[in-house]
Amino acid sequence: MQVRGQSRLAKESSGTPEGDKSGKKSTLRQREEAPRDANVGDALRSVYSQAVDEPIPNEFLDLLNKLN
Repeated sequence: MQVRGQSRLAKESSGTPEGDKSGKKSTLRQREEAPRDANVGDALRSVYSQAVDEPIPNEFLDLLNKLN
């Protein structure tokens, strides 16, 4: 039984472009994305370390002390 729209949904959920039958990224595309991915990773690590190094606001410490 064919469900209406089923073939379109299958194409969209496969994650590959319609013309790409291999399911793999091209080597050129992988080379282009690798530096960008590394830059994003570096930026996320930097933001995370800055957030961890920030002092805890006194208001939060007061609330935590009230819980004890």
